[in-house]
Amino acid sequence: MILLLAAPAAGAERVRDIVIDDPGAAAAHISATTSAVRYPVNDGSGATVAVSVTSACQASCDAVDPQGIASFLGTLIHGPEISLLTVQLDAPFQIEFDCGYGAQACYFPSEDKIVISGSDMSAYDGASREFVLAHEYGHHVASHRESPAPFPAAIDWGTPRWSSHERICQAHRRGALVPGDEGLSYYENPGEAFAEAFARYHFREGEPKWKWAAFLEPDADAFRAIREDTLHPWLGRTVIRVEGRAPAGRQATATSFRTPLDGTVSLRPGDERRRYQLSLTSPSGRVLRTSRQGLSVRRQLNFTICGQSRLSLQLEAIRRSSAPFQLLIQRP
Repeated sequence: MILLLAAPAAGAERVRDIVIDDPGAAAAHISATTSAVRYPVNDGSGATVAVSVTSACQASCDAVDPQGIASFLGTLIHGPEISLLTVQLDAPFQIEFDCGYGAQACYFPSEDKIVISGSDMSAYDGASREFVLAHEYGHHVASHRESPAPFPAAIDWGTPRWSSHERICQAHRRGALVPGDEGLSYYENPGEAFAEAFARYHFREGEPKWKWAAFLEPDADAFRAIREDTLHPWLGRTVIRVEGRAPAGRQATATSFRTPLDGTVSLRPGDERRRYQLSLTSPSGRVLRTSRQGLSVRRQLNFTICGQSRLSLQLEAIRRSSAPFQLLIQRP
């Protein structure tokens, strides 16, 4: 099989790296010339990463230092996902067969593998090899983090705290971002912006100019979110219980609750004997969602949080007299 490497279209931005779901035949052929050896990352945890070197790189690369690669990775913020990683060092001419025209590196999530040059060469935009490696590790982190429903996988969307802080949902709804696009919309892909911000966390000065949307350029809060998402991954929705008394025949604001992360919030009664009419509103009183058929333990109300930091509830008991209520809220 011959792999044709297409040059970017006239006027198109060059890309530094790419995420590839499945390696092609050429990449598999190159990978077959390697054998991986595990090296300690020297972070005190005993973790190791696998580093392999292609036969062509072994013969021609000027910076084949597997232990140095492993030790550098150990300086990046990381979780246990580091032990799943393989780094493959290619000869410069092999990179384009593995990663595509013009790319300096790539990440294969299905194999937990980073492919990068075994020569100490800078990317076209001036990014050092270490910076590019940190960017690829950002993809590896995102590949092993959950994304709240209904959003795409974190490798395409960004990790939960970071994406909520950066308002990825709102930007996507207005058409400003294209999650997962590794082609013409590479610089509108929030998954790539996350990986770049991850690299910037470790290289605060002297690295290439930010090329993604200006509103995604990381600030101190974005860096904090990246650190939290890396060291303390989001593990799924949590349940909070709200109790009170719902008056009959009229609506009354029962309570409000914080929504720190974007994603689906679900509400249902905690008492199977009760049914309610429920409206979910913004703090200003704008109705966002209503349970028109009533709310019961078998019928819940779902709403996608997209930038709201707090929501309010209005309940009405479906009976002639007021009634106590218990409401279970699952939130990201």
